[in-house]
Amino acid sequence: MSDCAKRPLLVGIAGGSGAGKTTIAKILRTKLGSKKTEIIALDRFFKPLQKLPKYLSLYHGEYRPDFNRPDSLYARKMASFCKKLSGRRVFLLDGHFSLYFPQMRRLLGVKCFVDSGIKEMLARRTRRNLKINYGGSRDDIMHYNNECVEPNYRRFLLPTKKYADIIIPNGKRLAARKRAINRLIEIINARVFKSL
Repeated sequence: MSDCAKRPLLVGIAGGSGAGKTTIAKILRTKLGSKKTEIIALDRFFKPLQKLPKYLSLYHGEYRPDFNRPDSLYARKMASFCKKLSGRRVFLLDGHFSLYFPQMRRLLGVKCFVDSGIKEMLARRTRRNLKINYGGSRDDIMHYNNECVEPNYRRFLLPTKKYADIIIPNGKRLAARKRAINRLIEIINARVFKSL
């Protein structure tokens, strides 16, 4: 599934904003061992604010930055960075567009999609952003969810689910999530030992 057998194993963790990607990545790092596993946040490859694509916010009556489109990221820079990874056996690429770009899919040894209902995802996203004081007021966040996050999730992110080797359900049924994570760990360990 990968053209990088001799490189460290790169695992893509995709899904919508608020799906629980970072939570899953942290669980994996703990279970696999922090000394051999590192998380790479896809956010590091966002373009600067002035170069981001824009969307028309009817709520604000103006064009505003859009972090939920593939052209908000430096895809070539991301691929180049990931080709040079070293120092760990496993790298976890944590980010919504992890499975979107073909050049990135070719680098991924394991591809997973964190699946959560859209209402639950947006509710989590709203709570998280309010907690860290990011994105403005509750109304600002909810309008951004409705105008930008949800439509672009359906347009760009949800279709990448078909590329996943494993889907991790992250709703209220924690037992199903636990089974999927355990299966993913088995797959990762098998790939790591195979490449040694």
